[in-house]
Amino acid sequence: MKTAAVKRRDDRLLGYGLLVPVAVIVFVIIGIPFVNAIYLSFTDKVVGVTPKFIGLANYMAIFSDKEYWKVLKNTVVFTVGSVGVKLVLGLLLAVVVNQNFFGRGLLRAVLLVPWALSGMVSAVTWRWMYDDTYGIINALLLRWNIVHLPVAWTSDPSIALLSVIIVNIWKGLPFFIFSLLGGLQTIDGQMYEAATIDGAGKVRQFFAITIPSISPVIAITVLLSTIWTFNSFEIVYLITGGGPLHASAVISTYTYEVAFLQNKMGQSLAVAGSIIPILVALIIFSMRKLNKDD
Repeated sequence: MKTAAVKRRDDRLLGYGLLVPVAVIVFVIIGIPFVNAIYLSFTDKVVGVTPKFIGLANYMAIFSDKEYWKVLKNTVVFTVGSVGVKLVLGLLLAVVVNQNFFGRGLLRAVLLVPWALSGMVSAVTWRWMYDDTYGIINALLLRWNIVHLPVAWTSDPSIALLSVIIVNIWKGLPFFIFSLLGGLQTIDGQMYEAATIDGAGKVRQFFAITIPSISPVIAITVLLSTIWTFNSFEIVYLITGGGPLHASAVISTYTYEVAFLQNKMGQSLAVAGSIIPILVALIIFSMRKLNKDD
C-alpha cells in the first residue's frame, strides 16, 4: 500500500509529466521566436541581409528619437483613456443588465455585437463613418447644427488620437460588461438585504458591497484589456495609419512603420522590446493586487 505522501508525490509527478508536452509546444511556438526577436533587436538586421551584432545601438537610437517618445506617450494616453472609460461604462452597464426588466436579453445581445464583429470590419466601418465628406457622423452633426463645418476626425492632429480611442472603447466595452456581469451574478443577494435593513442606500451598497466583491474580476479584466489595448494595431492602422504626423501612432503601428516602411528590422524589434519592462511591471503589480485581495 502506498502512503499518502507517496501518492501526493506520484500525483505531482503525473501533473508535471502532463505539463511537459504543453510547455514544449509553448516554448517552440512562442519562446524561440521571442528569444530570436530579442537577439535581433541588438543587431542591424534588414530584409535580405545577414544581421550583425551592434549591441545597444538600436536602443540608443530610439531613446534619442523624439518620435519614439511621442508615440510612447500616445500609447499610454490611448491605453489609459480607453481602459478607464471601458471600466466605468462597463461597470455601469453591467449593473444595468444585471437587473430584471423586459427586453434584458435583447439588450445583452445588442451590447455584445461590437465584440462579435471582426476588427477589420469595425475599423473600416468607423473610417467610413468618420469620413469628412460622406461620413454619417459629420452629416448628423451638420444637420443638428452642432458644427458648421465637417470635423476632420482622422486627419486633424488634435483629435485623431481621440477618434481611435472612441473606436477602441466601442469595440472593447462588451468584454468589460460581460466579465463584470459574471462577477455581479456571484454576489450573494442576502448581503444587499442585510445592508438595506441596516439602512444603507444603493450608492453605499455599490461601494461597500459590489465593488469589493468583484474587485478580483475588475483587476484581471483591466489587466487583460490593458495588455490588448497597449498592443492594439488594426484599429489604429486601418483608421488613421498612425497619422497625421504620428499624432495617433502607437507602439504597434510605429513598430510596423520602422520595420516595413523604413526597412529597419533590428530597430523595430528594439521598439517592441522597449515596452516589455512596462508590461512585465504591470503584470507583477496586478498579480500582487490579486494575491492581496485573496
